[in-house]
Amino acid sequence: MNEHPKSGQPVEIEGVVAQGKLQRLLDVLPEDLRSEMMPLWQSIRFSPGDVLIEDGEVADRIGFVTDGFLAMSKTLQDRHRHIIGLITPSDMFGRAFNGPSGYRIEALSDGAVLTCDRQKFEAIIARSHEAERLFLLSILDELDAAREWVMVLGSSKVVERLASLLIILSRHKYRTLEGTAHAPIQLNLHIHIKRVDIAHLLGTSPESLSRAFHQLERAGAIRIVTPYDVELANLERLIEISGNSLEMRDE
Repeated sequence: MNEHPKSGQPVEIEGVVAQGKLQRLLDVLPEDLRSEMMPLWQSIRFSPGDVLIEDGEVADRIGFVTDGFLAMSKTLQDRHRHIIGLITPSDMFGRAFNGPSGYRIEALSDGAVLTCDRQKFEAIIARSHEAERLFLLSILDELDAAREWVMVLGSSKVVERLASLLIILSRHKYRTLEGTAHAPIQLNLHIHIKRVDIAHLLGTSPESLSRAFHQLERAGAIRIVTPYDVELANLERLIEISGNSLEMRDE
């Protein structure tokens, strides 16, 4: 592990550069607390289908995604497993300062997480008011993401749900989509998730999902490069489609 860096400098943990929320959290910790926390992290790889936390489990570790995608899923009264949220790179998972998990956390793709002993993490965070404040903001971000996902699944058309998903994934990658004037002219997006899992994520069939991809391409919003790679050719068009302001018939 590298020598403990000063606040504001990139942090490398287990060969992985911290990003997003974890980097900001380390930045606000005083030097002594940051030095105490750094050795606690462990990098773990995951594969599709791996379960990181079970529904109802009191997890002994918390983590941040560094690569790939995790799903929050729950088995409802219809006995079917429903994906109720998506955890993307830099997002946190695990219930720090809380009880059992309210859902299962499982892998949708290959990827990696940085994890830390939950109780030790809580003890360090509790000793820094600024870190506690930032942690609470992360929880609010999770609530906003959950509400956003409900809106995505509330769209009646598959093409609208897919357009919304591509915008969400791109926002996590570029962090610039709220100010579209500052976004890159062409946004290239590699989607780690298999088409069948995307279909499950959006509550549709793989066949309907494939048609939705081609609808977006015909509309000029995206260009399909490979089954896992798309170019967001016209972001405003994609946002328009996701917002239900464009009549596009599901085929």
